[in-house]
Amino acid sequence: MEQRLMKLLGTAAKHTLEALRRALLAVVITGFLVAAITAVATILVGFVLTKTIGGPTYLAAAALALAFGYAVAATVFIGEILRAIVKIIEMIIEESEKLAAAALKEAEVLARKAEQEAVHLGQAAVGDVGALGHGLGHVVGGVTGAIGGAAAGAVHEVGNVEHGIAGHLPGHHNSAGGATTVPTQTPNS
Repeated sequence: MEQRLMKLLGTAAKHTLEALRRALLAVVITGFLVAAITAVATILVGFVLTKTIGGPTYLAAAALALAFGYAVAATVFIGEILRAIVKIIEMIIEESEKLAAAALKEAEVLARKAEQEAVHLGQAAVGDVGALGHGLGHVVGGVTGAIGGAAAGAVHEVGNVEHGIAGHLPGHHNSAGGATTVPTQTPNS
């Protein structure tokens, strides 16, 4: 990209120098031509009007030649410079469009790469989450089993303690069927 910009600047400088050279050449040629034509025309008009060619005619011819020559030369110079500026601006716009197109293509390539990388990372993340979930399932299952076993053991121990305490209470007897008998009392009437 920097190379294209340097090339653009070099081309713009080359066109500017060429325009200046052409403008100066046009100024010199048109200035002398207009000055010469103006001087000859002034001398001819002076001769036709006075029938003589003298000092005042040459003085008027020189003054008009300088004025018209300078005016035309300045006009040509400004016109050439304006043409050069327009050409340089058109060239810069053309190069800018080319750079914009190249940047757009590069952005599209980078966007495709980013999309592919995002898909790859997403798939990897899904795989990692699945593995984590599977591992947590084993851990939770193991913890649940341990808690269930501890709870079953605690219930069994509570049952043993209850049975041991109940066996020492008066009036509590275990029958052969495993059922406890409760003594009955008859009311006094």
